[in-house]
Amino acid sequence: MPNLPEEEIDLKEIIASLLRYKKSMIGVTLGILLLSIFIASSKTDIYQADLTLQIQDAASQGPGDFMAAALGTQGSNLGNEIAIFKSRFIAKKVLEKVQVGTRYYSTAGFKSVELYKQAPFIVQAYGIGEKLIGYEFQLQPVDAGHFRLMLKPTFGMKVTAFFGSDSAAAMIKSTTFEGVFSYGSIITHPLFKLKVTQIANMGTGSYAFTVTPDEMMYTMIQSSLSIATAADKGSILTLSYQDNVPQRAQDVLNAIADAYERQNIKIKSASAEKTLGFIDEQLAAVNEGLQKSAINLKDYKSSHVVIELGSKAGIVASELSKYEAQMYELEMQQSMLENMLAFIKNNKEIRGIDLSGASEPVISLIQKIQELNTLHSSLLVDYTPKHPSVMKVNDQLASLKSDLQGTLESSLRGLKQRKSSLQEIINKHTGSFEKLPEEERQLTQLNRSFMVNEEIYKFLLQKRAETAIIESSTVSGMRIIDDALVNGPAVQPNRALIVMMGLIIGLIIGVLQAFVRHFMANTIQTIGDLEKHTHLPLYSVLPLFTEKKSLYEDALRVLLTRLQFMEERPKIIAITSSVKGEGRTTTALELAQIISKSGKKVVVLDLDMRASRVNKKLAITNELGMSSLLLGANTFENVVRKVNSHLDVVVAGPTPANPYELIISQRLTTLLDELRGLYDYIILESPPAGLVADALVLMRLSDLNLIVFKAAYSKKDFIKSTNRFVHEHQLHNVGLILNGLELKKIRPWLRK
Repeated sequence: MPNLPEEEIDLKEIIASLLRYKKSMIGVTLGILLLSIFIASSKTDIYQADLTLQIQDAASQGPGDFMAAALGTQGSNLGNEIAIFKSRFIAKKVLEKVQVGTRYYSTAGFKSVELYKQAPFIVQAYGIGEKLIGYEFQLQPVDAGHFRLMLKPTFGMKVTAFFGSDSAAAMIKSTTFEGVFSYGSIITHPLFKLKVTQIANMGTGSYAFTVTPDEMMYTMIQSSLSIATAADKGSILTLSYQDNVPQRAQDVLNAIADAYERQNIKIKSASAEKTLGFIDEQLAAVNEGLQKSAINLKDYKSSHVVIELGSKAGIVASELSKYEAQMYELEMQQSMLENMLAFIKNNKEIRGIDLSGASEPVISLIQKIQELNTLHSSLLVDYTPKHPSVMKVNDQLASLKSDLQGTLESSLRGLKQRKSSLQEIINKHTGSFEKLPEEERQLTQLNRSFMVNEEIYKFLLQKRAETAIIESSTVSGMRIIDDALVNGPAVQPNRALIVMMGLIIGLIIGVLQAFVRHFMANTIQTIGDLEKHTHLPLYSVLPLFTEKKSLYEDALRVLLTRLQFMEERPKIIAITSSVKGEGRTTTALELAQIISKSGKKVVVLDLDMRASRVNKKLAITNELGMSSLLLGANTFENVVRKVNSHLDVVVAGPTPANPYELIISQRLTTLLDELRGLYDYIILESPPAGLVADALVLMRLSDLNLIVFKAAYSKKDFIKSTNRFVHEHQLHNVGLILNGLELKKIRPWLRK
């Protein structure tokens, strides 16, 4: 069998094929477009409020000593601050100020409208079952003191229950509720416990409300809040919050900023109060020592006749008191650092640590560790402890903690060295002091004790004053630049975009379904389908018989002209098909009619003796025909029927026991030889070639075999079967007729 041409993509043919499905493409596109319009119109408007603030950094606050650093006034980490803004703690504070979980609606008309801060009643929920979280309670005023409360199943529940869901039916039963109650009374139900209080005139409208516990609203607040930095290294943050009620979006943002500011002030004030408490304890102890020193000095002077201290003794006493005061300060710092080192060694997370006495490198390391701790916590939300990212952060934390411990130990060693050097100076001055006379030495000792306590007391008073100033002027480190404000219309939904996407998706799906139908279609749709799958010549393309009879007849005249101009004009023409219903009988009779109208004599022999249709088409009896003729029971003159002066027909006749034996008999061959001399054309109406062997015999007896395929009916596989049939039986006088094709698909073929 010769190779068929390789199939190539014919763009024009694909476009033509797709146009066959233009109605379905338009229908799918319009359907999805209408759905997108419905979705866009039914979506709730979402508004966005924005608030801009500045988190002050170290540069903006100015330098400070170790106590200022301990109070957190020497720098901020924006990553940590953003984490605080989005924390559960801040969300909890917001819920204390803004009503988010319980929502009120006016249900008059077809669409409910939320009444934020405008509802004429408030609901206090003491308990709500999981099934009713976010469930709509309907409320209708009855009179001045009573209302009707109702719970009705949702449409989804009804649909699910309709299809036999036991769980949905049980849900409907448990959540269906109705009753009349007085305002202010507590309503108790197995699934809820609440109280409705009237705060304004209810009127005659219909209302609804939903209740969601606060613990379920934290996530909603966190997810609706977004924070962006104005610049990579800047300290300005823009907080954005989205909500379907513009005023609530503003209120939530203002509550977030207020909660953050109050918490910062509280933390910093607490640190300052802690420092003040420590200083006050030290002041009390030093003051007590100072009082004792003053009393001892006074008693000594009253019991001894002393002279004023010499200049040398006074200088020694003054120097010793100054150095001993410095030693006290160093010991206080050493004690703070030792406490900090012990805290770090005994605690995994460095939270709530007192940074008093810490140096700048120590504070910097602690801030980095706290930042990594925040990152570590956020990673553990999405990953396991064994995830590479988590393990990398763990390694960094371990390294920083090691560096911090080393830095603290190094600071302590430095303090001890300073104390040792200072102690040597004190010892040197003490040696000079021992050389003084006894009475002068005792007086100097008492005077020195008083001066030391006085110096320490002055130092502590100074630190207390500094700390008190810091406490009284404590600010959150946050400055609001722009208050919360809803800018412009709703940010969601973008209805134009939804409709546009609906149109685009509709077009895509419409074209895709057309492509699928085109490539999945297994019937012959166009002339190209025949030309792609076979080398057999196409003799004629016949339009739909019902469209225009004249065009159908013109196509048959073109076929007749082609037959007449063939080098060897065929006299015996067998017309067959692959299966029933492809228009074989109609084509044979109509071609015979056209031949007879041209003045040529033609006879049609119905040799489909298993399923005769010629007699039905011509509305004549089937008592005598080809079967009786081939059996020898009748002569040709007895069975032939005259249709017109140039057209004769022999119907199939009664169905014989074995039609195949009659067709292969010598009588048929002899009959055809006789008819060659009587008629210009002999048309054999053959059984389908794909069903019985009768057709093969007739095709070998014919000068030309025309196989009829019907558009949108015959399978493409029939073409392959025909190719195989022709090749296996070495038939060389075979042509094709494509029947029942739409006129618009014939014209391109006629122009070839």
